[in-house]
Amino acid sequence: MRFVLALLALVFNAADNWTTYVCLTTPVSVYDVYEANPLAAWGFDTIGLGLGLWIEMGLCVIATSFLLWSNLLDLRVRIALLALLAILPAGAAVNNLLVMRDLQMIAL
Repeated sequence: MRFVLALLALVFNAADNWTTYVCLTTPVSVYDVYEANPLAAWGFDTIGLGLGLWIEMGLCVIATSFLLWSNLLDLRVRIALLALLAILPAGAAVNNLLVMRDLQMIAL
């Protein structure tokens, strides 16, 4: 179970990062597309979008690896946190895809 959740966390995080990159780098007339997460927006403004997304992905890999292999936390807690690491970026990626559809960046 934990291996599936870890894989899903990494896949959904990559999907969130890809859709975020596409949304923030594709020019859209009339609309100002921006990062809604204030902490992420600050990071992107500070170090750049590309580097910020790579650093975020690296942190996700580190967190996922820790939860997958560490015995410092109970297995149930680690599984719950892995599920959270999968669910949150999945929701963000879906939201980004809906934004891309509504702004006619993609056809869904």
